[in-house]
Amino acid sequence: MAVSMWGFGNVLVKLTSFDGIVLSLYRLWLGVFVMLIVTRLAHQRLTPRVFRQALPGGVLFGMNVVMFFSALKLTSVADVTLISALQPALVLVIAGPWFGERVGLQAVVWTGVALAGVAIVVLASAGTPSWSPLGDLLAVGAVVTFTGYFLASKRLRLTVGAVEYVAAVQLAAALVVTPVALVSQQHLGVGSPIDWLWLMTIVCVSGIGGHLLINWAHPYVNVSVSSLMMLGVPVVGSVGAWAVLDESLAPLQVVGGLITLGALAVVVHRSTATAPSAQPPGIADTGG
Repeated sequence: MAVSMWGFGNVLVKLTSFDGIVLSLYRLWLGVFVMLIVTRLAHQRLTPRVFRQALPGGVLFGMNVVMFFSALKLTSVADVTLISALQPALVLVIAGPWFGERVGLQAVVWTGVALAGVAIVVLASAGTPSWSPLGDLLAVGAVVTFTGYFLASKRLRLTVGAVEYVAAVQLAAALVVTPVALVSQQHLGVGSPIDWLWLMTIVCVSGIGGHLLINWAHPYVNVSVSSLMMLGVPVVGSVGAWAVLDESLAPLQVVGGLITLGALAVVVHRSTATAPSAQPPGIADTGG
């Protein structure tokens, strides 16, 4: 569900007229407002201790949002999604030493197959914006910072509930992005009503819904598996662009999507068949 939300959210980013940094600013502060409501409804509290613990992940996430949204505005969606698909490879290098996960040869092979499927999907895309070297550089920074946020969240979620963690991350990220937006001197325009409709959808679906779900799932799923599942994001994005933006969906894109989803299905099936059934620590206090 989180993969589907994030994939569709990338399509909505293209529908707004806000600049990347301004969109990041509004998205994060609205996310803080929504999460404070969610935290209250879940009978949780955003304490200073949780905020301090979540600060590293929040800083990385704030940097990721700015760079990712700016990259989507500057360069082609194909470039951004292809570069983002490098995340599982980075995680595979770190997962073992950090979390004691055994990454076997078959997992590496199926990761390569899934990456090949993603490459086919994004390189077969049609009608994308002009290429920008700055946009590509920002996309590289986005995948590095998101990988750091992803791994930091996996580790901290063993002791902190999902609701209060996501609330703390949203607040920390918003505090990071605010001075960046002010220094950038980009026009903080109010936008049109339809811009705010898309923005609120981004906040509630991919911004809050996706992050709540993935952080709730972290203690249950090996990070090497959950990271690999992120390769479904560009596949969902391509289908969403076809359905919402009337972008063409070439037969080669369909083939690449099926390859990626097939490889993901194999990895997920193998991981769930061998996963322990014991509940990990830190789950009872999630409020949901």
